[in-house]
Amino acid sequence: MWSSDLIRRGVLLLAVAGLVGACQVRPVYAPVSSPAAGDNPAMVTELASIAIETQTDQVAQALMNELIFQLRGGGALVAPKYQLDLIVTTRISDLAIRAREDIPVARLLSLTATYTLTEIATRRVVTSDNVYTTATYDTSSQRYANVRAQLDAGNRAARAAAADIRLRLSSTLIGKKG
Repeated sequence: MWSSDLIRRGVLLLAVAGLVGACQVRPVYAPVSSPAAGDNPAMVTELASIAIETQTDQVAQALMNELIFQLRGGGALVAPKYQLDLIVTTRISDLAIRAREDIPVARLLSLTATYTLTEIATRRVVTSDNVYTTATYDTSSQRYANVRAQLDAGNRAARAAAADIRLRLSSTLIGKKG
């Protein structure tokens, strides 16, 4: 009786050790390596060598800043090999209007970014494309809340457009290397 109980405990201990051994511990926000996403060392260097045209409009500037962060990860610009030119347009449309008062209560911010990636040494256009994204926001009778909601919607749209542009640039540069 005692030996069968000991054998059961031993088997259970081995099963638990096997399960624990199969576990992998890594930080929740650690990046998952993916060559398509541009996380291999050569692609990181290639993306970090993209100089981005300075923007003056608020939403375009948010897009530029987000692209700088996504392409360089907060690092400095390495020797620029490429120039990324952006043309950013935004449009605001009313989505929902309060009955009898003709006041918009929900709006849609549409962002269209046309980008051109040019190789600096040869002045050859590597890729050119459009990115379209939207963000909605609610409006109220408070003026500052409306301004802040519009800024937040612009930042969300810029973040989504930057992620899309980064993915497209990574894909293009991987194809160029191959």
